[in-house]
Amino acid sequence: MQRHEDILSPEKARAFNPFLCAISDKLKALIVEVQKQVSGYEAYYKTRERVRRPADQITFERTIEAILCDLCAVTLEPQHNSLHLPLSNKILRAKSRYKGIALGKTLPDILNILSAPEMDFVVVEKGHSNFKIVDEDLNMAFAGGRQTILRAGQKLLSRIERFEITKDDLGHASEEEVLVLRAPKRHAASIAEYEEYEDNQAT
Repeated sequence: MQRHEDILSPEKARAFNPFLCAISDKLKALIVEVQKQVSGYEAYYKTRERVRRPADQITFERTIEAILCDLCAVTLEPQHNSLHLPLSNKILRAKSRYKGIALGKTLPDILNILSAPEMDFVVVEKGHSNFKIVDEDLNMAFAGGRQTILRAGQKLLSRIERFEITKDDLGHASEEEVLVLRAPKRHAASIAEYEEYEDNQAT
């Protein structure tokens, strides 16, 4: 029997890919089924005061699609069994052409519903940040941490089997940037950061 810490082991998690989408009718049907259940949950528990605007509804549906698609993908991967992703406001509220629609400010609320006991589509283990005292004045400094980890819940696993989902049902969304620009490295061992740019004839 697998231990809980093995199931949600950070070593078996890979980074969340927010750009996966459904390209087959059967995976699209699975996603629509879950989206309807999420909407039903919101209506039953009155988690929303008003109907979403059309643009917000697109973001809502796309976020659920991205989460479910990548959980389907990682479930089918022998070397991984879960995903890790950031849930900090600093990242989710930041504007960037590189991060994808799903990594937006509504992501935590959607994950809360998908992982609710009545839903059980996603298992979530919240991440954490560590801080340490750096001087006699008790000033704190960031000392590492761990991102939130996701894996497919039992209801999603049963649907992956029932709908006979394979990797051929997955594709890449048109929102993914084809052109990626990176800023110069700060030093030889560093990783070059993404560089934002405005669209023009050259890009």
